[in-house]
Amino acid sequence: MAQQHTKPDQEPLSFGSYWKLAIPLTLAGLSGPIMNATDTAVMGHFGDAATMGGVAVGSQIFNTLYWLLGFFRTSTSGFAAQARGAEDRHDAALQLLRPLLFAALVGCAFVLLQGPLGAVALDLMGARGEVESHAATYYGARIWGAPAVLMGYVVAGWLIGMAEVRWAMLLSLGTDLLNLVLTVGFVTLLGLGVSGVAWGTVLAEVTKVLVGCLVIWRRGHLRGVRIERRHVADLQAITRMWRVNGDVLVRTTCLLGVFGWITRQSALLGPEVLAVNAILMHMQIVISSALGGIGSAAGMLAGQAIGARSRGRFHDALRLSFWTASLSALAISLACVVAQPLILGMFTPLESIVQTTGRYYVWIVLFPVAIFWSMILENVFTGATRAAPIRNALLTASLVFFVAWPVLSTRWGNHGLWMAFLLFSLTRSVYLHLALPRLVPLAFPARAREPVAA
Repeated sequence: MAQQHTKPDQEPLSFGSYWKLAIPLTLAGLSGPIMNATDTAVMGHFGDAATMGGVAVGSQIFNTLYWLLGFFRTSTSGFAAQARGAEDRHDAALQLLRPLLFAALVGCAFVLLQGPLGAVALDLMGARGEVESHAATYYGARIWGAPAVLMGYVVAGWLIGMAEVRWAMLLSLGTDLLNLVLTVGFVTLLGLGVSGVAWGTVLAEVTKVLVGCLVIWRRGHLRGVRIERRHVADLQAITRMWRVNGDVLVRTTCLLGVFGWITRQSALLGPEVLAVNAILMHMQIVISSALGGIGSAAGMLAGQAIGARSRGRFHDALRLSFWTASLSALAISLACVVAQPLILGMFTPLESIVQTTGRYYVWIVLFPVAIFWSMILENVFTGATRAAPIRNALLTASLVFFVAWPVLSTRWGNHGLWMAFLLFSLTRSVYLHLALPRLVPLAFPARAREPVAA
């Protein structure tokens, strides 16, 4: 089971080799959204609109809380990919240990501050009555998994950056299966209700990080690498890491601010609209994660190409990513149309919610086409550890959303809310496309030459 160390640019890129990376990375990227969707779906089948709405609000809180720190995954992947491209095992090990320590510290801080964080989060979500009570129960259990979730982000990002895509996929699929079994078991067999849904997810998250660390050790990546404390505490390297993290943090703050606003507006319209928009939001998150998995392959290959100083391989990765993601986006839209009854039936058997969701379903069909190029380019910029354009894209897109929302929602109600969200998604793609030409000279300075083939 020892790791075989091969040059990352030995195998020529093709659609076949790209899909070998993209498929497992897509499955791995779906783990978090599937967990949250599972929680909502279980309550949809075994609860009522209030419990489903409460879990939806609670899930959105943790989407916000954890995705706010999603840079632990994305930046770790970029730095690890560049270390692998440069064939620097020592630096690769440091790119795991540094963010892992920070993730553990931040996660423990969330646990210690769970009281005030929970009070503020529930108030911002705007839920009231039974929905608020169920959301508070869900939050009180899931917050204990914070250290494991953030450390799991680091482990997953590092495995992806090191091209251990098969293990990243197996780890994610195994966690999702365990989460489903535990959640359904706690609710149906033990009668734990909302708290059972949350605790099933927490146990699955803890298992994921423990197994992930075991995989890294067994694969031999850390064997024979001597790490001293001064290397881990290298201020220049930490500053560089947090510079990228800061840009991604702004990006995620904008993204989740828009998500939170949609959830708040939904809650103000009543439990049924909240449940309907929760289903649609879960669907768009799953779609984004699926396309983001394809983007993860692009980011991994881009980072390795930059580490190896191979401009040609970088452009090959970009070209393959565009065609793969664009065709996948069209296929996802078609699948959403064909499988609409099946998809909505998986979330809830309540006919009123299914019918109401169907009225707004067109926005989910259009969503993949608007967002796919952003999902690719965000990963490419992160793989290049140049995250400032990502930050600026989300700031611009957020401005577009909050300008468009009051105009569109006043005229078309909930349809207007989703129109504004579609404009938000499209702006992200357009902005990063316009920023792309400026990335290449930064990633490949004029002095850097293509590596000489052996």
